[in-house]
Amino acid sequence: MICLGSRGAASSSASWKTTCEPVTLMVDDFSNFRSAIAWPDLNMPEEAPTREFVPLRVALVKAVQCAAESATMAGITESPIETIFGAKLALALRPVCEELGWTFSVGAQPNADVSLRPQYPLQQYRYDFAILAKGQPQPLILIECDGKEFHSTEQQQANDRLKDKAALMAGVQLVRFSGSEINNDVDRCVRRTLRSMAA
Repeated sequence: MICLGSRGAASSSASWKTTCEPVTLMVDDFSNFRSAIAWPDLNMPEEAPTREFVPLRVALVKAVQCAAESATMAGITESPIETIFGAKLALALRPVCEELGWTFSVGAQPNADVSLRPQYPLQQYRYDFAILAKGQPQPLILIECDGKEFHSTEQQQANDRLKDKAALMAGVQLVRFSGSEINNDVDRCVRRTLRSMAA
């Protein structure tokens, strides 16, 4: 139970009223999920900013890569937070796949070893992203980007719970990120997605 304190408006003293509202937390157990892909760099410690000089050509290459992924995503996603998240996830997946000798694609390319597919249909629902591996009948993971515009009403939240249940019944792990999480630290969301796949 979460208790919120608020200063009593009618009282001139410094007393506090406490309002308690029950909060329901939804936790899914995906402890039996095992990834078909062993991601080699997931256990590396996070690097702290060093304030060291980065050569301009390196920074420009990264900026161009990010712009290219964002342009690709913008044409196949439905919201800015999906574009931001999808571009960062593709930027993280592409070099890992290349290092392992796997082909990587964004979208529905059947010959890719690993693909990031936006707007993935599963049963009667459509998920913001799925990561698929060649030869696997189900996605490795599903990702939902929950912006306020499409996930704030009671009806929209009920639909989200049904989508969660459908993924669980299909045996596919689902991770959700709020728009605030994506806008505040998209890299952390990407790392959490990759860790969830490796768990």
